[in-house]
Amino acid sequence: MENNIDGQFSSIHIREKNNKYPGPTAAGIFFSLTTILLTYGGGLLAFKNDYLRSGIGEVVFILLPVIIFLIVGKYNIKDTLKLTKTKPINYLIIVFLMMFGMPVVGVLNAVVLGIIRLIFGKNLPMPQILIPDVPTLFIAILVIGVSAALCEEILFRGMISKGYRGFGVVASLVITSILFGILHRDIQKGVATILLGALIGFIVYRTKSIYAGMTAHFTNNTVAVLLTFGATKMTEKLDKMGIKQAQNFDFSSMPTATLVIVIIFYAILFLGFVAGFIGLLYAFIKSTEKDIRLDAVHMQLATEASQDVPEGSAEKGRESKISLKALIFALPGLILILLTFVGQILTLMDVNSGIIYSTLKMLRLLL
Repeated sequence: MENNIDGQFSSIHIREKNNKYPGPTAAGIFFSLTTILLTYGGGLLAFKNDYLRSGIGEVVFILLPVIIFLIVGKYNIKDTLKLTKTKPINYLIIVFLMMFGMPVVGVLNAVVLGIIRLIFGKNLPMPQILIPDVPTLFIAILVIGVSAALCEEILFRGMISKGYRGFGVVASLVITSILFGILHRDIQKGVATILLGALIGFIVYRTKSIYAGMTAHFTNNTVAVLLTFGATKMTEKLDKMGIKQAQNFDFSSMPTATLVIVIIFYAILFLGFVAGFIGLLYAFIKSTEKDIRLDAVHMQLATEASQDVPEGSAEKGRESKISLKALIFALPGLILILLTFVGQILTLMDVNSGIIYSTLKMLRLLL
């Protein structure tokens, strides 16, 4: 009798729950809107300080529109944004997982840069993060680490991921990761950023927690900031010592034996990071098995409950096929990013005239 009452209570609880979630249309619209705002909205923020402009831009152009939309539309914010915690040990694993994964992604990014240099004979100038002192370091961590992790995770692993969830877990992960990668609008870092998005997406999927994704994102960006700061200080010290070629390593004059030793050393170091990354990934998967089992039960209950909920308002248990209609609202953003990439290719080719060049210059999509 007690089990029967518990079962009825659970059923009533599920049916009374807010089962309204954003769909692929909303996900596509917000991707396009965010792309347009990040491309042209900078002029609306009259701040001379780059960090201040970037941080406020993240909040105004990425975070606030999503929050306002979910509140006004009366969507299930907790489930859409995955506002649940995971085990403390998972956060620790995630931090080290991201730290060990950065060299792996870094090598891949170096390969892409090498291919671009092989094809075009040069690379695009890399945006430099200027961190001259400790106060600026803390500001950079706040903006690049905290703000980006909070705002971008809410948009991608929250809003957009949920919007495409009807296509299935894998499709949602792939689409969200690609959109996350290309939104950074850097053809040279696109592959690495997509893979980073896929890793963070996998972390959020396994933990069912946006906080886990924020932790991963914050770790990646903050470590990058700290490394930049450390490299800047090291360069300054070497310059004071009279070593002016600190950033121009010429291996042509290095003895062959020494060069081989250097290559072997870095190869062993890289393999160590790969092994550490694989080990941590395995530990993370084992640690989140319970979360996955609970999610399977939740999806089953949600599927049963959705039979009594109006069509289009509940999160369905069955997957739907990806269609052009479902993704068409993301096309404005995709086209804008494609044109940005075309502009970067023209820069690599030293093209500074012609119809395409003039059009992209008019649209302010050239470097």
